[in-house]
Amino acid sequence: MDAIITIDEHQRIIQFNPAAELMFKLPACEAIGQRLERFIPHRFRADHNEHILRFGSTGETSRQMGVVSALRADGEEFSVEASISQAMAGEERLSSVIMRDITERKANEKSQALLAREVDHRAKNILAVVSSLVTLTRAPTREAYIESLTGRIAAMSRAHGLLAQQRWQGASLRRVVHDELEAHAEPSKFSFVGPEIVLSSRTVQPVGMLLHELSTNAVKYGALSVPDGHVYLTWERSENGSIWLSWRESGGPAVKAPTQSGFGTTLIQQIIESQLGGTFRAHWDRAGYGLMMSLPETALQSAGNDARSTTPSKDEPHAIPPTAAQKIEAEGNDSGGSLLIVEDEPLLAMQLSQSLKEFGWTVLGVAGSIEDANRILANQPRPDAAILDVDLGGSPVFPLARALRRSGVPFIFCTGYEDLEYSSEFSSCTAVRKPATVLQIVRALRDVVRTTNAQAMMSTAH
Repeated sequence: MDAIITIDEHQRIIQFNPAAELMFKLPACEAIGQRLERFIPHRFRADHNEHILRFGSTGETSRQMGVVSALRADGEEFSVEASISQAMAGEERLSSVIMRDITERKANEKSQALLAREVDHRAKNILAVVSSLVTLTRAPTREAYIESLTGRIAAMSRAHGLLAQQRWQGASLRRVVHDELEAHAEPSKFSFVGPEIVLSSRTVQPVGMLLHELSTNAVKYGALSVPDGHVYLTWERSENGSIWLSWRESGGPAVKAPTQSGFGTTLIQQIIESQLGGTFRAHWDRAGYGLMMSLPETALQSAGNDARSTTPSKDEPHAIPPTAAQKIEAEGNDSGGSLLIVEDEPLLAMQLSQSLKEFGWTVLGVAGSIEDANRILANQPRPDAAILDVDLGGSPVFPLARALRRSGVPFIFCTGYEDLEYSSEFSSCTAVRKPATVLQIVRALRDVVRTTNAQAMMSTAH
């Protein structure tokens, strides 16, 4: 498996073994007689020649070269581990270079590093979501609180387990529906019909949580609360690629629209609109509750659907024009200021919004995507600060960060990633790691606002 190339004192190849032929994609008959530098990238040739000459004059019998760059006959550059040795053949000094292609090994190491980073990110996001569930869940009694909280965590666990079975390559909508409904009712109590659809890995957990909330409401107040009730769920693909889902209940108690939205209803809305980017319409018919949902094609698994992209988005907003928005004094102000929250996890967004209001911040809007943020910024005064989740459904938030920076709006990143090294442009920006306390976020916001205002005053003074 090792390529062995032997050269004479003039660095001309005199032996080129079969492994070298395979590695460099060149038959031995064409390689013999040529200089070794043919297989070295141009930018390294001068250093290589100096190294070989110095090595040839030392009289050493072996020397480890380590990882170096090599060049195949077709121009492809790749990495090899190399060592060099010497031998005397009569009066002539010969050198042999032994090389092992480590392209695959380096790719595996890179993949493992990326995987470890992503696992860390997912784990911290899950912990942050669970923390939000603990904070936001409301119930009249301790027992009811425990039941609601454990039910929601169990729904997350079911979706996570299904994703793990599929190696995080998405999951069948049919399987997600079956697992969630079966957790709340006997199979005879529900029916579902629709074509085979594979949800993207980023859609499985939100859809699982959505179905959990609908099922829980049906168990408490709707069709699943009585022996003769039934739930029907159907879905189909539209011509433009979106998914239409219909949830219908029948045979349950008479239904009437609630006078105010509870946490479960609010969560359903946040999941559909902010996290999945869809739309919905609820029907409070006396015969049974109904919900029609439309989810975009991006909710489905497709080639490259979950791949990360760091290229600027076409939706990058123009610089936001300054307005008469209230400013926070450079010395800091406990009353907070106006704030934009960009976070695609609805539970985290709800908790952030609720908690920061208690610290005096006015939340201008909560966006689950760059597009949502653009709409808010177009219709609201310029915010005093912004909180940006780094990863929005697989797309980086950096185009929005650039626009906010150009407009002088201070921002912090709130992320499950340990570092922002993959974007050197923002590696020095303030970042709060998930799961974070509201005090950590408030302090970070105040710091970036103070710094930005101080810089603005210095610029004005000059």
